[in-house]
Formats: sequence, structure tokens, C-alpha cells
Amino acid sequence: MTIEVRIRPNSSLTLVDFPELWHHRDLISILVWRDFSVRYKQTILGPIWFLLQPLLPTVVFTIVFGGIAKMPTAGIPTVLFFLCNQIIWGFFAASYTSTAGSLLGNLTLFTKVYLPRLVIPLASLISNAITILVQLGLFVAAWLWFRYGAAEPAALQLTPRILWLPLLLALAATQGLGFGLWMASLTAKYRDLQQLSAIILQLWMYASAVIFPLSHVPEKYRELASLNPITFLIEAFRYSLLGVGTVSLRTGIYSVGLSLLVLLGGLYVFNRTARTFVDIA
Repeated sequence: MTIEVRIRPNSSLTLVDFPELWHHRDLISILVWRDFSVRYKQTILGPIWFLLQPLLPTVVFTIVFGGIAKMPTAGIPTVLFFLCNQIIWGFFAASYTSTAGSLLGNLTLFTKVYLPRLVIPLASLISNAITILVQLGLFVAAWLWFRYGAAEPAALQLTPRILWLPLLLALAATQGLGFGLWMASLTAKYRDLQQLSAIILQLWMYASAVIFPLSHVPEKYRELASLNPITFLIEAFRYSLLGVGTVSLRTGIYSVGLSLLVLLGGLYVFNRTARTFVDIA
């Protein structure tokens, strides 16, 4: 009995071949496990790095921006303010970085076996999603401490706003995947953009209300700051968990709409680049 397998390119109008991705679901799960094992293999602290990734920057920001620069935190305990921002920013940044390096970082794999190119960034996205769920557990512990265990309990309240959390995580995944696909396509052709990508991400953080609330930005520059779709994500995430954030329906629609456009465009250029990049790499 002979089994014939035909591999042919998708139509240029097909952005995502869902049946093919579902067919490779076992491979995606293997790649997710690979991400975890490679990330923490031969490390002293192992999975504790899940918690240290947002915690260490939070400590630094608390000392530098909260203690020395006296950056306002809208009445929220400084540690909780920066921890909240770091968790959602870290999810976006990790999704963007892993997606941006998905083509060049797996070139050897692509030259040896056929698999849908989109499998790699999707596996990384799932891995990052699991990471943020663990980090949210750290945030809950910190929230409970400042609410009930601190010498001077903070005025924190659990409200229905927290129901927006899954949608905000989906928005962060959309933004990280969308912008990452664009960068993956560009770096496949122009290798020096790999260095520029890290610089862009660092500057992006300082322009995204991670170390300051949007309400602290002078009003004449607030509209300009809101053009950054990540700014709404940070503010809305903080508003959902802590009740403090500058959000509006208009900025929300803008951020979601732009993120979807970036994702659709990213899928299109990624698919076109993935067809030929192995031949020219």
C-alpha cells in the first residue's frame, strides 16, 4: 500500500490554514515542551525564573523610579504598580521576541523537514501564555499581602473589571504575534534588523506607560502617547486588576483595530516570506 503526500503552497488569500495547524497539534505540544525544557535546562533556579522575570525588574523600578525619581503610581503601592505593568509587558515582549526570531532561529529545522512555518510562533505564544498564568499567581499573592497582610493595608478592591482580563491577554497575544510576524519577515531578508529589534523593544517599553501612568503625561502629549497601541493594553490591564488606569472606548477600539490590522498584515507577509526564505537564507 502506497501513501502519497503532496505538499503545495497555500493560496495567497489564505492567511491561516487551520486544518493543517490542527493536524500538527502534537508537534505544537512538543515544541511547547521544548521551549520550557531548553529555557530552564542546566539552570540553578529552574522554574523559579518564571517568577523572577517580572519580579527583578519590579524591584529595580521600585527603587529607581518609585524611590529615587518619585514617579507617581496613582495611589497604588509602588511594588504592585510596577509588578502589574511588568507582567503584561513581559508577555507582550516575550511573544514579540520569540515570534520575531521564529524563522531564522529554526532555519536548520525548516531545511530538514516540512512543517507549517506558523507552528513555531504559535508554540512560543502558548509557552508564553502558560508563563503569564504562573506570574499572575505571583500577582495575586502580592495583592493579598498589600490588601490584608501589610501594616497599612492598601485600599484595593476586587471588582467586575477583572472579567476583562482574558480579553486583554488575547489582545496582548495579538499584538505580540502581529508585530513579531512583521519583524520575522523583515529579519529573514535583512539580518542586521535583529540587532535593531532589541533596541526597538527597549525604547518601546519606555513609551508604553510601563514606568508611569498615562495620567502623568501632560495632556497635550497624551493623545500622542495613546497612538501606541501597547499603552492602552498596559493601562487597561492595570485598570482591570487595580482599578487605576486611563482608558476609554475610543482608545480601546483604536488599539484593538490597529492590532488586528497588524496581525492580518503580519500573517500575509510572513506567509509570503516563509515560502522562499529557506532558499535564500
